[in-house]
Amino acid sequence: MTIGVSICRVSRVPAAAEMAELNAEHHAVYGGTVGELKILRDPKDPNQTAAVFQINDLDGFLAVARSPEGDALMRKWGVVEPLSFFHEDP
Repeated sequence: MTIGVSICRVSRVPAAAEMAELNAEHHAVYGGTVGELKILRDPKDPNQTAAVFQINDLDGFLAVARSPEGDALMRKWGVVEPLSFFHEDP
């Protein structure tokens, strides 16, 4: 199992009640390449978050993340700009 963290500039942070919908849509686009997302808020910057998730297929995840479908999903959920991406060595 590999853990990934994506730091993003956002226009909004999904509410707790929206997380099931976000994860369902994320799974529909990314398939089994990643597991469930956890969104961490930056206590000093309301427009910055970290998404933490399990990566099952790094190459597959990166291909989807760079696709029009991956970009559209990020924009729908408030991502303005991906800032950094970190992952454990597989």
